[in-house]
Amino acid sequence: MRNLRLLKSIRCLKLQGPGTPQCFSVRTDTGTVLIASEYSKCSPILVVNEVSLTVERYLPEDGGGTVVGIQDLPDQESVCVATATGDVILCNLNTNQLECVGSVDSGLSAMSWSPDQELVTLTTGQDTIIMMTKDFEPITEVGIHQDDFGEGKFITVGWGKKETQFHGSEGKHAVQPAMSWDDRRPRVTWRGDGQLFAVSAVCPLTGARKVRVWNRECVLQSTSETVNGLEQSLCWKPSGSLIAATQRHPNKHSVVFMEKNGLLHGDFTLPFGKEQVKVKELLWNSDSTVLAVWLEDMTPGEEGQVNTYIQLWTVGNYHWYLKQNLDFGSDPQRAPAYVSWDPERPLRLHLVTRGWASLNYDWGWSTDRSHGEDGNDNANVAVIDGDKVLVSTFRQCVVPPPLCAYDLQLPAPVNLVTFQHQRTNELAALTADGHISVYGQGGPPEVSSLIAQPLLFSLSWSHVEVEGHVISMCHSSKTGTVALQLEDGQIRKFLWDFIHQPDCAIVLHPQVASNVSSFVVYDDFLLLTTHSHTCRCFRLTTLTVKGLQVALAADGGQNDQNDETLRRVERGSRIVTVVPQDTRLILQMPRGNLETIHHRALVLAQLRKWLDSHKFREAFECMRKLRINLNLIYDHNPEVFLESVETFLRQLDSINHINLFLTELKEEDTTTTMYPCPVNTTGQSAPAACGKKVDIVCDALRCTMESIDQHKYCLSILTSHVKKTVPELEVALQKVHELRVNPPSAANAVSAEEALKYLLFLVNVNELYEHSLGTYDFDLVLMVAEKSQKDPKEYLPFLNMLKTLEPNYQRYTIDKHLKRYRKALHHLSKCGEEHFTEALNLVKDQRLYSEALGLYPTDSPQYKALSCAYAEYLVEQQQAEQAGLLLWRCGEATRALQAFVGSASWRNALCVAEQIPLPSDQLALLARDLAGTKLIELRRYTEAAILLERYAKDCEEAISALITGAVWEEALRLVYLYNRQDIIETNLKPALLEGKPPFSQKAMFTRHKTRLSVVRELKEKARLELLDEDVPDCPEAELYSEASSVMTGSHAGSKYSHSNSRISSRSSKNRRKAERKKLSLKEGTPLEDMALLHALAEIIHSVDKMREEVHSLLKALVLFQFDGQAGRLQHAYGEALQMIEVALPEVWQEGLQQTQAPITGPNSTANSIMASFQQPRPSATQGQF
Repeated sequence: MRNLRLLKSIRCLKLQGPGTPQCFSVRTDTGTVLIASEYSKCSPILVVNEVSLTVERYLPEDGGGTVVGIQDLPDQESVCVATATGDVILCNLNTNQLECVGSVDSGLSAMSWSPDQELVTLTTGQDTIIMMTKDFEPITEVGIHQDDFGEGKFITVGWGKKETQFHGSEGKHAVQPAMSWDDRRPRVTWRGDGQLFAVSAVCPLTGARKVRVWNRECVLQSTSETVNGLEQSLCWKPSGSLIAATQRHPNKHSVVFMEKNGLLHGDFTLPFGKEQVKVKELLWNSDSTVLAVWLEDMTPGEEGQVNTYIQLWTVGNYHWYLKQNLDFGSDPQRAPAYVSWDPERPLRLHLVTRGWASLNYDWGWSTDRSHGEDGNDNANVAVIDGDKVLVSTFRQCVVPPPLCAYDLQLPAPVNLVTFQHQRTNELAALTADGHISVYGQGGPPEVSSLIAQPLLFSLSWSHVEVEGHVISMCHSSKTGTVALQLEDGQIRKFLWDFIHQPDCAIVLHPQVASNVSSFVVYDDFLLLTTHSHTCRCFRLTTLTVKGLQVALAADGGQNDQNDETLRRVERGSRIVTVVPQDTRLILQMPRGNLETIHHRALVLAQLRKWLDSHKFREAFECMRKLRINLNLIYDHNPEVFLESVETFLRQLDSINHINLFLTELKEEDTTTTMYPCPVNTTGQSAPAACGKKVDIVCDALRCTMESIDQHKYCLSILTSHVKKTVPELEVALQKVHELRVNPPSAANAVSAEEALKYLLFLVNVNELYEHSLGTYDFDLVLMVAEKSQKDPKEYLPFLNMLKTLEPNYQRYTIDKHLKRYRKALHHLSKCGEEHFTEALNLVKDQRLYSEALGLYPTDSPQYKALSCAYAEYLVEQQQAEQAGLLLWRCGEATRALQAFVGSASWRNALCVAEQIPLPSDQLALLARDLAGTKLIELRRYTEAAILLERYAKDCEEAISALITGAVWEEALRLVYLYNRQDIIETNLKPALLEGKPPFSQKAMFTRHKTRLSVVRELKEKARLELLDEDVPDCPEAELYSEASSVMTGSHAGSKYSHSNSRISSRSSKNRRKAERKKLSLKEGTPLEDMALLHALAEIIHSVDKMREEVHSLLKALVLFQFDGQAGRLQHAYGEALQMIEVALPEVWQEGLQQTQAPITGPNSTANSIMASFQQPRPSATQGQF
C-alpha cells in the first residue's frame, strides 16, 4: 500500500548538441549521461565533452545517420557506439580517440550488452545475430528467424495437434501483422543474470512479431506462440521471471508478460482506448519493482502535435497500479527522445528530450496515511491507482488490497495524495493535469487548479545537506523532530528548533540506524521493522540515539520473551499504519496481503491508560481477546484496584467475566515477570493489606459482591471461596446447602442445583465429595453424590453405617476415613473410656502424642498411659532424657531412673534416686556406675570425679579420673584435700611427663601444603595448554590435577556426575560418606586441591584447640620444676602457630575463587568465557604463590 512520491527532479536546459538525441547511456561513476545524436556523442551535465562522428565519416554530414546503440564501458574507460551503417566504434573518453572495432556490410539494427558486460549482441540488416566478447572477438552468428522451436521444445502427450484445435472465430490462419507505426527493428533484452536474452523481430513470412529466447552461447531455447497484435516494445524483468511486451486487442491495449518458454503469463490493461496510444518502450527498473511505459498518442491534437506520456506501474497482490503519470504535452521539443532507468539507484529515471533537455526524476516509496492521534481518526491509508484513489479505513475494517473501503474517482491520473493534519480524515489529491482535489466527509470535493489559479504562500525556509537518498520523512509536532529514512535503510534525525526566528536551527545525527525497512511515529512510540524480520516499538520519551542503536544492534540475537519492544514478523513485512487509540498495527507482506498484529508494547501501553482511568471493561475485553494475563488488572496498581472493586464489578457486569478473572489469579506479580513496567512509568503500589495476593483479591471481591447482590453474584462468590490459597470448600458447600434449604425468591437468584453443578465444574468430584463428607451433613453429602457419577452402591452402605453410630464416634469414623487424624483423635477422646484403647492405638500409629496429652487431664490414668507410650517412643528415637522427664512427671520414678541413666543425665538420675529413695550402698553403686561406664567414656572427667568423690566416697578414683582428663589443678586440690601426696609421685608427675600434646600435625601440615602448591601448578599448566589448543567447550578444563593422570577431565567429570545422580536418593549418612569420598587425598583425583584445603583447615582448628590444654600443662610442669620440658613444649607449640600463620596467605590466596572458576560449563556465560580467554596468561614457569 505504498505510493511513489517524487522526491527530486533535476532539469538541465543548458544543453545544446547538433541534431536530435537518439540514444544515451548513464555513467554512474561520474554522474554524467552519454548522449548520441546523428552527428556526435557528448557527455552532459553540462556538456563536458563532445566527440564528432562525422569527421571520421562514421556518420554522414547531412544528418541522415542513425545511432542504434550506445553503451558505457567503465572497465575500459570507453564508450561503444553502433551505427545503422554497420560500424561498431569504440571511443576512449580520456583521449577522445575513435576506433572502429568492427563493421557489418548489411548494417546494424540493434546493439545490446549483457548485464556483466562480458558479451555483446548485434542484430544485422540480414536478420542475423552476431555475438562477440567484450574484446569484440566474434563467437557465433545465427539467423533470427528459425523454424525450430528451440531446446525447450514442449513434449506432446498425444492429446491432438495444435492445427486441429479451435482457434476462434477468425480461423487458424488469422495472424495480424505488425502495426503500421512499428519501426520493424529487432528489440534485444537480457535477463538480469546475463544467462538468457530475448529478441523480438518481425517475421518475414507473417509480418507479425515473434519473441525468441537464446542462451549465453547464442543457442535458441524457445520461440513464443503467435500473439496477435504484439508490438515492438520488449523488456526482460531483471529478476528473471517475466518478459514484458505490449499487445493490442480488438477491444483493449495491454501489457502482457511471457515466460522464458514463450507462453503468456498475465497482463494488465493500459488506461487508453484501442487506437489512442502506441507504446514506444517498456523499461523495468533495476530491482524489478517499477515498470515504466513510454507512450505516445497515435492521433495528433488540434495543433497537429501528439502528446507523450511516461507511466510508472507497480504490482501488489497480483494487481497492477498506475502510480505516476508524466505528461510531456504536445510540444515536440519537450517530448522524450530516450528514457532509461539508473542502473544503481532503482527509483531514479533519466530522460533526454528532443530539445536537448536532460531530466532526472528521483522517486521514493511512501505510505500516505492520516496523521490523527485521537479516536475520531479512521486510520486512513490512500493508495494511488491511476485516476482512482483507493482509501482503506483500518479503524472500521481491514480490506486486503486491491480492495478498499471506498475509492475516489478523479478526472485525471493522480500523482500525489496527502492527508490534512487537523481534519485528519480529509485528503487532497494532485492529478497529472495540475489540479488539487480536496475530499472530506459529507461534502463535495473542492477542486483548485495550480495552473489557472496559482497558490501563493509566504515561506521561510532552510536546508541541510544529507548524504544519501531520502525516501520518506516523518515529523513530530510534539518534539520538533524530523526523521528521514534513506534508501539504504538508514534513519537520520533532525532536531528542528524554530524559537520564533526566521531561520531554522538544525542538528543532524550522523546515523541512527542502518537496518530499518519501514517506520512510523505514533503518539509516544517509534515503531519500525528491520531487515532481521522483527518489529520494534520504542518509547520516545525515554529513547536515546545510543539506546536505539544498541537495541537494533542486538536485534535478532536476543530472544527474551518478556521484552515487550520486540516482536517477530514475516520476512519482508512493512508497516502500513497504526490505528490511533487502539492496539492494532497493520503490516503488509511482500506479496501484498495485509496482516493485523497487536504489538505487545502498544497493547500494554493502552491497557495501562485504561487501567489508570478506571476503564476496566475496555481493558478486560482487550486482555481477554489478546490473551493477556488478567492478573495485570490487579498488579498494575493493587491499591487503586482494591479501592475500585465496586467499579470493576459494575463495569464488567458479567458473572462469566468475573469468574474468569478469579480463576486466573495467581501469586505471581506480572508487572515484574511477564509485563515489566517501562522505566518512565510510576511503579506499582503496595497491596492495601498484608497477606497473599489471591486471598486479598478473593476476599475483597466477595465482600463487595455480597454487599451489592449476593444472589446475582452467587457463582462468583463460590469461585472466590474455591480459588483461595487454601480452598474454602466447606464454606462453599455450606452456601450451596443453604440454597437448597432456603431457596431464594429473587429473579436473578441461582438454584442449589445450578450452584452445585458449577462447583463440580471447579473442583474434582471426588475431592468435593470428601469435603462434603467432612461437614458431617449427610444431606449435603447425598446432594453432591447424586450430582456426581458415583455408583450408589459405593456410598450408600457407608453412609447408612455412619448414621447408626454415636455422633462423636461417627465423626471420628468420618475423619479417620478422610485421614484427618487429629480431628479424629479429638472426637474419639469424647467417646468415653471404652474407646481409649482405640485412641491409644491411633496415637501410636500416627504419633499424635503431643495432641493426645492435651486432650486428657494430667491426673487421669489415660494421661499416664499416654505419657508412658510417649516415653517409649522417645527412647526409640534416642531421646532418653526427655523420656525420663515424662516418666518422672507422671510418677514412674523407677522407669524414669533407667531413662536418665541411659542418657547419662546424672543429676536427674540422682534426684530420682533420692526421691525413690535408694539405700546408700545402692546410691554409691549407681554413682560409680554412672561415672565409670558413662561419663568417663564421654570424656566428662570433671563430672565423673564429682560422682566418685561425693557419692561413691572414693577420692583415689576421683583423682585418677582428673589426672586422666588432664585436669591438673582440680586433681591437686583433691590430693591436698584428702592428704594423698603420695599420688603426686605415683600418678601425677608421670602423667605430666607423658601428657605432652602430640605435634604430628606439623609434619602433616607441611606435607599437605607442599602437595597443594604442586597441584595448583599442574592445574594452571593444564589450563594454559587447553587454551593454546583451543579446545571448544570442555567443562572439566580446570579439573586437571596431574599431568601423568590417565583419567582425562571429561572422564572424571562424567564419573562424578553419574555418581551424584545416584547419591541424590540415598540417606543422609550415605550422602555424607559420598562427600567424604569425593574429598579424597589420593593423588590424581579431580578434587585433590579441595581435599587438601579441607585437611589443612582441620589441622589448623585442632592446633588452635590445644591452647587451653597446653597452657594448663605448662603451669603444672613449672610448678613441679620441669622447666626443660616446659620450655621445649612452649617452643614447639610456638613454632607450630608461627608456621600456620605464615602459611595462611599462601594456602588461601586472594582471588582464589576467580582463578578456580570454570572457563566453560553450564554456569558460565558468553562474557565470562570471553574474559577468561582474553585475560593475560602467565608463563609456564610462573607459580601460583
